[in-house]
Amino acid sequence: MERDVIVLYIIAGVSFSFALFNCILFLAKHGKTTKTNGTIVSIKSTNPMNEKWRNAKLAEISYRVNDRNIVSKNRIQVPLTSKIGTPITVRYDRNQPERIYSYSAKRIIMGFLIGIGSVLIAVLMQIH
Repeated sequence: MERDVIVLYIIAGVSFSFALFNCILFLAKHGKTTKTNGTIVSIKSTNPMNEKWRNAKLAEISYRVNDRNIVSKNRIQVPLTSKIGTPITVRYDRNQPERIYSYSAKRIIMGFLIGIGSVLIAVLMQIH
């Protein structure tokens, strides 16, 4: 059972680190980014398309800023159900409109919740 507890603490550490990184990025870029609606124009998968486990889709997004069509220079992770042409809301840098960000309050909250849940389960396992 000791290995299970160690794994849970590792999960908590990774989750807290992920949430903290996204929180710092959110605070650093707060007020310097703007949301807009875009469309997925290109998708790459980290693994073969038919593999669902441990797979992620990274997409290039097309969107309009100041009457200008822009295609993002970087890719962001999108749901596995996404396809080319799927509409998506993105956050771009006002000073560099070609740069988009994928941080969100939901990610920060989920990271902290997963971390807290992992710690609570590990502590309960140690008590019993």
